[in-house]
Amino acid sequence: MNHKMSIIALSATTLVFTWLLVGCGSDDDPSEDNDTDSLSNDSEVSSDNGDSDSNTGGEPNDCDNVTACGGDIVGTWNVSSSCLKISGPLDMSPLGLGESCNATVTGELSVTGTWTVVADGTYIDNTVTSGTETIELSSDCKSISGTVTQCDRISSPLSAGGYADLTCTDNNATGGCTCTAVINQQGGGGIGIAPGYPRENEFYSITESSAGSTITVEAGKQEYAYCVSDNTMRITPVSTGATGTVTGSIKLQR
Repeated sequence: MNHKMSIIALSATTLVFTWLLVGCGSDDDPSEDNDTDSLSNDSEVSSDNGDSDSNTGGEPNDCDNVTACGGDIVGTWNVSSSCLKISGPLDMSPLGLGESCNATVTGELSVTGTWTVVADGTYIDNTVTSGTETIELSSDCKSISGTVTQCDRISSPLSAGGYADLTCTDNNATGGCTCTAVINQQGGGGIGIAPGYPRENEFYSITESSAGSTITVEAGKQEYAYCVSDNTMRITPVSTGATGTVTGSIKLQR
């Protein structure tokens, strides 16, 4: 009887041990699957991140200045996009305002149309530069030829500078004037440059220097930093006292 009980106990122990072994094996398998899934997910995340990084380069932003690299500019170019921001001091001396006149300008311009550059050194400018600017004039700007005038009377001489429309009102905080200027310039006073005096047909020249390549439009001697890549050209107008500080670029397609 004792012998039978021993056999039964041994059999039960064997069954329990076998179950434990099987159970442990079952627990390991899901763990292995989870590890595999985790590695797979990590691989997918890594791949996605790689794709994201590869897209961060992209093409230059229109609102950034051009890094001048030169290139062949001959051909008919269509403006595909533009982003020009205007800011900073503005030289008003050509308009006869007071000697101590201080002016600042802020605004944005856009360019549309076509620009045809010919190998003989001429170009045809069928672009339109448009936008609005706000010009702040100091109180000294109201002194014209020794006579102190009112802000609304300054509008007329300023409009003669090439603006489509310009209205000046009193700025009580500064004692000067706040002027709102509308720009709608047809043709080549300088593509993307305003105000100016439009000329549809003119001459250009190209200058190569350590600072990069520039196009000089003979009308007003306006300069542009430029870079051509395949059939895409980007240009940034070089700032002048009459324009304020110009940042951004114009993108053209040939």
